[in-house]
Amino acid sequence: MDELNLHLQSLIQKICSHPPASRKHRQAVNSLLREILKSKRIWRPVAGDVYEEALYEEALNKTMFNITKTLCEKYDASRGTFLTWFNTCLRHQYLDEIRSVKRERSRRQSGWERDGSEFDPLEQVAAPIDGNLLLSTWDCFVEWITTDPDGVLQCCHISSNQKANCQLLAHLRLVEGKEWQEIAVEVGSPRGAITSHWCRKCELLMREWLESNQRLFGEDG
Repeated sequence: MDELNLHLQSLIQKICSHPPASRKHRQAVNSLLREILKSKRIWRPVAGDVYEEALYEEALNKTMFNITKTLCEKYDASRGTFLTWFNTCLRHQYLDEIRSVKRERSRRQSGWERDGSEFDPLEQVAAPIDGNLLLSTWDCFVEWITTDPDGVLQCCHISSNQKANCQLLAHLRLVEGKEWQEIAVEVGSPRGAITSHWCRKCELLMREWLESNQRLFGEDG
């Protein structure tokens, strides 16, 4: 194991030695992510591969976000170095993003989706994207969706179904990455009603938050 992976392994041990909700755990996770980003050893598509910058950045963001939640449960040091595992997760996530876009494009072409572009929170973050800042922005965005401190998301629901509110729709669509048909089944409203409410009401609330909170986040503490 080379020096970088040894250093990353020591950070992982520190992360997993603290309770997940603790400040020290979060600081150790941030240190790990910064080391990954500085290493210049993150996987990128090679010549001949399908490459879309926006999808790659989204895959990188989701991979970093996922490891902040599942690192200690899913990473097994006995099966390989952390960087190898991280890059494998990133590559799989990138391929998932490509497949998802292809599915959406296919649906639009078949007339299933309405014309126009769907809201993407990552497109609201000013480019060029810095991984640390993107992670912080995404974390705060997810926290806002999860806590809904002003109750605006939960109160904005389809008139016939309070469960089909912007808080739950945003969590299922943006955080969990579920397809609209899956979401429709879960909340118990027709797919068309769900997507119509999302486009008319929820996207506006998402954009308002991002416009108000889109800034550069500094170091913890």
